[in-house]
Amino acid sequence: MPSNTVLVIDDDPLIVELLYAALEAQGYTVLSALGSAALQLAHERHPDVVLLDIGMPGIDGVEMSRRLRADPTTADIPLIVISAQDRLLATSSTMPVDDRLSKPFDLARLYDVVAHWTQSN
Repeated sequence: MPSNTVLVIDDDPLIVELLYAALEAQGYTVLSALGSAALQLAHERHPDVVLLDIGMPGIDGVEMSRRLRADPTTADIPLIVISAQDRLLATSSTMPVDDRLSKPFDLARLYDVVAHWTQSN
């Protein structure tokens, strides 16, 4: 049985590295990309869940979430916003996302949220 796939869209290499290590240790396949490459990867691989930062150069998380929702191929993928608490509270309520995690995040909460959305999908 193939593992569930998580696409990480974050411009902070330390966050990406942490998420890779934490999620792969739990048996997930982890992919990462930024900007149009992330949109293409989501379209081609259709991950089970996307972890999406808000503040990124180029295509930010708000625009990324809108584009993912507008594409019929990726519209049903659960989107989980990961961002610093103040930005998360200020911005994510206007985004078409399924869940939120504030940075720095608790690994137990990360595991719970990702497991919930990969099982629901």
